Amino acid sequence: MRRLLAVCVLLAIAVPQACHRDEVTAPRMSAAAGGADPSTARIAFVSTRDGNREIYVMASDGSAQTRLTNVPEWDYEPSWSPDGNRIVFVSQRGRCDCLYVMAPDGSTVTALTSHDSWWGDRRPTWSPDGQAIAFTRFLADNVDVYRIAADGSAETALTHTPFHRTARDPQWSPDGSRIVFSTSQDDDTEIYLMHADGSAQARLTNTPGADEEPTWSPDGSRIAFTSHRDGTAQIYVMNADGSAQTRLTNTAAEDGSPRWSPDGSRIAFTSTRDGNVEIYVMNADGSAQTRLTNAAGADEGPSWSPDGRQIAFTSHRDGGAQIYVMNADGSGPTRLTNTPGDNTDPSWSPAYRPSSAPAHVDFTAPPPATVNANAVISPAIQVTVTDASWSRIPGGVVRLEIGTSPAPGATLSGTTQAKLVDGVATFADLRIDQPGRGYTLVATAGPASGASGAFAVAGPPAQLAFATQPPQTLEGAVAIAPAVRVALQDAFGTTVPGATQAVSLALGANPSGGTLAGTTTVQAVDGIATFDNVSVDRPGSGYTLSAASAALTGAASTPFAIRLTFRTVTVGFWHSCALTVSSAAYCWGIGGRVGDGTQVNRPSPVLVAGGLRFAALSAGNTKTCGVTTSGAAYCWGLSPEAVPGGVLFTTVSVGGRHTCGRSTSGAWYCWGDYGGEGPTPTPMNTGGLAFAVVSAGEDHTCGVTSSHQAYCAGINDVGQLGDGTTTTTGPFTFVPVAGGLTFTTVSAGLYKSTCGVTTDAEVYCWGFDAGYTPERQPAAPDIRFTAVSTGSVHACGAGTTGAAYCWGEDTYTQRGTGYPSGDTAPQGLPVTGGLSFVAISAGGAHTCGVTSDGKAYCWGLNDQGQLGNGTIGSHAIAPVQVVQ
Repeated sequence: MRRLLAVCVLLAIAVPQACHRDEVTAPRMSAAAGGADPSTARIAFVSTRDGNREIYVMASDGSAQTRLTNVPEWDYEPSWSPDGNRIVFVSQRGRCDCLYVMAPDGSTVTALTSHDSWWGDRRPTWSPDGQAIAFTRFLADNVDVYRIAADGSAETALTHTPFHRTARDPQWSPDGSRIVFSTSQDDDTEIYLMHADGSAQARLTNTPGADEEPTWSPDGSRIAFTSHRDGTAQIYVMNADGSAQTRLTNTAAEDGSPRWSPDGSRIAFTSTRDGNVEIYVMNADGSAQTRLTNAAGADEGPSWSPDGRQIAFTSHRDGGAQIYVMNADGSGPTRLTNTPGDNTDPSWSPAYRPSSAPAHVDFTAPPPATVNANAVISPAIQVTVTDASWSRIPGGVVRLEIGTSPAPGATLSGTTQAKLVDGVATFADLRIDQPGRGYTLVATAGPASGASGAFAVAGPPAQLAFATQPPQTLEGAVAIAPAVRVALQDAFGTTVPGATQAVSLALGANPSGGTLAGTTTVQAVDGIATFDNVSVDRPGSGYTLSAASAALTGAASTPFAIRLTFRTVTVGFWHSCALTVSSAAYCWGIGGRVGDGTQVNRPSPVLVAGGLRFAALSAGNTKTCGVTTSGAAYCWGLSPEAVPGGVLFTTVSVGGRHTCGRSTSGAWYCWGDYGGEGPTPTPMNTGGLAFAVVSAGEDHTCGVTSSHQAYCAGINDVGQLGDGTTTTTGPFTFVPVAGGLTFTTVSAGLYKSTCGVTTDAEVYCWGFDAGYTPERQPAAPDIRFTAVSTGSVHACGAGTTGAAYCWGEDTYTQRGTGYPSGDTAPQGLPVTGGLSFVAISAGGAHTCGVTSDGKAYCWGLNDQGQLGNGTIGSHAIAPVQVVQ
């Protein structure tokens, strides 16, 4: 039933001959806005006064009514071009309803469309620039929106509706980039939006009942339309993207034909709310709805004058249809036509003058900001010439010359005189021979002239300059962002368009012996060399970059600093390693264990070689292992080497002679010479235990199951397995830790001890200096812990408040209490300094931690530079900051 109804509507619209009376077509207003001077502004309309539908024009006061068309067939639906110099209309003279265009005096009538269908083309509307026309084409099986160039070329179907569906009433956005239209392709008639070429069609409304008659606000931000979603026709407004659909009228009658005022502040419309079709006006938000006409016959088709002061309309108050005009407040209604037959479709023109002198000369396609000396200026320069009313001058000549010249004797060559074509002169082969900055061009057309903006003419490349400097502070081992850009400039400091020389980047000032990594030599593109992946590894202040290119003067960047922000730390016997927020691994301490490929002691952080990014690290007595962000395992002393076997891991733990890790499948693997495992990871014999945590120690291994039970295996000469004995087991023959405690994590030490955090957040230790079964450590009774790390002869934990506590031996002040060496500090004291730690790691005779602001601190022995504060030698009794 709905499909049949759609077909009937299509037929009713397409065949005006079948109507009992001449149907009034909704008038279209010119896209131009300006004064409606009665001496220049005119109104085109359709009249049957001579027995046939023809197009007439008259002055805005009704005088000088002139017939423009005179053929046996119908001519109707006139629409003015934005410049007022053309009228497009529908004519049946070609045995079809096709589009024609003519001059405002009726001359030079030209056919734009031609086809065999008698259904026809309707409702033409001009693009704001006057270069194209959108229209509705009625075919036998459907109705679609088409577009055609103003000269009749490039006819294109913009919509392709299904069988017996319609797309109609196209309306250009004020900037000409989009077209709004109504369509029944989804059964209900809805409003769609598309680009001016028909692409990116988007549905704006989606409600029961037809949405139609879309019309743009003058600023292009909103669309008014008529909707039947509420039962009767009402006027709505929405944003141009379809959002914020708002009902403006709310009556039991029919409201429709919304027409924006030229300034966008008001909307004229028709309504039957008072029992007859009358014209109303309201504010753009729907307020102040006011009746403007009050006559016995229908008043319809409101059309605003370009200055918004008057409204023309069609009235049936005198029996037949006649054209009236009234002030915008409804006062002064004046009958403009008074003839037999019907007069309909009033359409205002912009102010029109048959001819006028040039008054404005504008560079509408100005010179680029920079052009090359002796090269054609591209894209082509275009100059637009208009008269005093800003209408384009159709013919004439424009001359170009240099206005301001920074180079005495500079010459403008090429075609410096061009004819106007539709008001535009194009200069496609201009050149300037001398480089300089601050050139302008002057265009002259008759008595009028205009100047371009300033531009530069570039000579050959002579020097480099940093177009984008490095930021003042950068994260180490992270690509500098925004990308460093180096310009190839001429001797005057102008970037040379098209220059493609190679540019190399290096460190200039290098206060910390850093390395510049990434692609350090690139080809310039259009005079700019872009370095988008270079980074500096070592922390320090006062770095600079140096740019060089063959035969050009080089350049130095502004100074910048490299900083490291750490998120975790792990400590070995004489070295330390940490991960940054960018997942880069840095180590410091004894040479041959920090992964930089050297045997040199490093008292400050150095980047682990290989360009790897890690998700987890673990340092042991003599080496460090890590899991990359892709799950691969690497270990190093001197340089990173991939762990063989191809197993992917999520975490790793390094002991004295063996390493264990959890694979991405959840299985545990170990490798080393502790239990005959060898260099390739082999599945760990868990004895059926489901470990959530495994920690590798010096000669023993401990773990916590998913049910929070602790187990240990291996050497047990001082009770490091915690089972209440000193009986050694097989390397992976796990025995339960005594005491019935439940744990969240466990840490097997670098020597012969183990500690763990219980589910009550208490720390217990066993083995060397602690006993054969777990003993609670001597921190204050109310301290609760989140993590624990067991070193060689001391251990440390991070409390829930962020405070750190260490216990055990303190020969080298590795407990960080601030007491001098010699184990004089009482057990249970917090690490001094009031720092809040998110990670802590105990090593051979030193400890490191990371605070909540990403800073690393270390304390204790520093004979190999393992504290990372830039020194080697003196131990630290309190935390010292790592160089970062």
